[in-house]
Amino acid sequence: MLQSDEKIFIAVITTTFLMIILIIAVVLAILKYQNRTRKHLLEVQDLKNIYQQEILKAQLEMQEQTFQTISQEIHDNIGQILSLIRLNISTIKTEENSPSEHKVITSKELLDQAIEDLRDLSKRLNTEYVSRQGLAELLRFQLNLIQKTGLYETTLEVHGEERPLDAEKKLIIFRIAQEALNNVLKHAQAKDISVLLMYMSVKIILSIKDDGKGFSPEGAQKSLGLQNMAHRAGLIGASFTLQSKPGEGTLAQLIVATE
Repeated sequence: MLQSDEKIFIAVITTTFLMIILIIAVVLAILKYQNRTRKHLLEVQDLKNIYQQEILKAQLEMQEQTFQTISQEIHDNIGQILSLIRLNISTIKTEENSPSEHKVITSKELLDQAIEDLRDLSKRLNTEYVSRQGLAELLRFQLNLIQKTGLYETTLEVHGEERPLDAEKKLIIFRIAQEALNNVLKHAQAKDISVLLMYMSVKIILSIKDDGKGFSPEGAQKSLGLQNMAHRAGLIGASFTLQSKPGEGTLAQLIVATE
């Protein structure tokens, strides 16, 4: 009888041990499957991100090519035509202090302003010009154009020693800054625009602040322009953030790792 009880006990222990091993095997199989699934999803997401970045990169390259073509057209054709018109107007003979003389002088001044504005526009669009200039100089140039309108007060502060940047990275940073400043001009109803460029040991921080009407974060999420800035930042491994509240202005900040 005792031997029979021992056999039953041993059978129970053996069965229990086998069930535990089976449960462990099932759990391990489930965990392995979950890990494989998670890894697969991450790979799919990475491929999706790479695909989206490649699309955006291609779009940006096409945009830059378009900018370059327009810039060249302005410089080679439109600018020369306006200069010739000004030259022709200068040859017009008029009586001193006559209404015609006043019109000729005014026309020459307007043409001078148009030629200068077109040159500025050509520089803003010209990728080669951007690649040759320092980032601080590009930002100063952009802010000077805004200041010339007489509608805004602009300031630029540069902290730290400016370091050379990869041409493509600098171009993307500048285009993000242009987009942020254009958003201020179009939507903010601001009076003061301040830009802070900080060169730190392992990163560059670019901050663009305005004293405009601000907006709620919910409304910003749907903005195509803001999405483009975030995507552009992603292309160079940077982070882009936007802080704003109604009535309290807006702060756009770009952080670019340099190492």
